[in-house]
Amino acid sequence: MEIGNNVFICSNCIILKGVKIGENTIIGAGSVDTKNIAAGQIWAGHPAKFLKNKDIEKIL
Repeated sequence: MEIGNNVFICSNCIILKGVKIGENTIIGAGSVDTKNIAAGQIWAGHPAKFLKNKDIEKIL
């Protein structure tokens, strides 16, 4: 498992072995992450599914 900087992982998440999570990503509560996740995305669900891209420019 490899987790980038500024990643927010909510409670009760399961991240499987070998999964890589990019920077500035959000993983929703109770999610089961079975795939690699690119930087700047929001994922949630069981199994985790892509919801939307984060717009980093609006946050900064």
